[in-house]
Amino acid sequence: MLTADEYRVIFEASPDGIVVVDDEGLIRDVNPQMESIFGWAREELLGESVEMLIPTVFRTAHSEHRRRYLRNPHMRPMGVGMELRALRKDGQEIPVEIALSPGPPDEDCCVICSVRDVSDRKRLRDFSSGALNAIEEERQRIARELHDDTAQRLATLMLRLRFLVLEEDPEVRIEKAEAFREEILDAAEGVKRIARGLRPPELEDVGLLLALTAHLRSVREASGLRVSEDFGSVEGLLDLDGKLAVYRVVQEAVSNVVRHSGASEASVTVTAEGPTVVAIVTDNGRGFTQAMVDGGGGGLGLVGMQERALMLGGHVTIDSVPGQGTSVRVELPTKAAEAQNV
Repeated sequence: MLTADEYRVIFEASPDGIVVVDDEGLIRDVNPQMESIFGWAREELLGESVEMLIPTVFRTAHSEHRRRYLRNPHMRPMGVGMELRALRKDGQEIPVEIALSPGPPDEDCCVICSVRDVSDRKRLRDFSSGALNAIEEERQRIARELHDDTAQRLATLMLRLRFLVLEEDPEVRIEKAEAFREEILDAAEGVKRIARGLRPPELEDVGLLLALTAHLRSVREASGLRVSEDFGSVEGLLDLDGKLAVYRVVQEAVSNVVRHSGASEASVTVTAEGPTVVAIVTDNGRGFTQAMVDGGGGGLGLVGMQERALMLGGHVTIDSVPGQGTSVRVELPTKAAEAQNV
């Protein structure tokens, strides 16, 4: 049996928040971690209803659950598949796990509640889910390109080659064979283009800036979009993963400009700012609402951009106003900055 002093040491040192609640639902004690999780000082919580820590929409139901528990108090361990919502002092809702335990029979308190903030775990789970979705979307895109373009063209060529065998005029046969050769070479270029999109060889061969220059040149030629570029001295500041992340974010952002913005002009800048490399893509298109940004942007690939940057310790900022264009900014730490943080 623990002494009062031993209990107090465990109570104060617990990595989980602990709140002691009486049979009226009033808070009788909290530990320091509880203050840290919820942002309230101990003095602000004592004597208040525990429902103040519950989002308003759930308070009535929680009060009923609490009364039901008091009729049959029992141990309920942490992590039994119930992820609940709690309310911080600043109004922010956070995901939590709760463990319940009846208080000692000779004490006035009725329930000892352990609270664990699982925000980081939820962010990691959402991040992992988003990463898997991004991978699946990329696979589907590649499959569509191969099926709708390369596979269809090769199937048509196979059919036409069958008829070529039946061609009796040698000159016509040679002429058609040469045309087929050109189409096969064109299809092969399409496959190379897809492969280049997966991991541009230029990133390793000539560096980030020349790879971006080549990509933007192809965008101009294919779409007619006027794209200016302003590149600073950033070569050697990022490792290959960092270069690939910048390339991908710029690629996705420029693709959005072409497909969705209705813009006539865009610009791409890549510069070094202190311990970070910053790439910015802006356009003069129709823009979109903040709600679309917060919701992941639908088909705009905004979640994928964020996740690429987050994996490398960076972040993406998207600024857009309907009718006033869009700016996508990605910041990644340099190799030197990452080494200092190891």
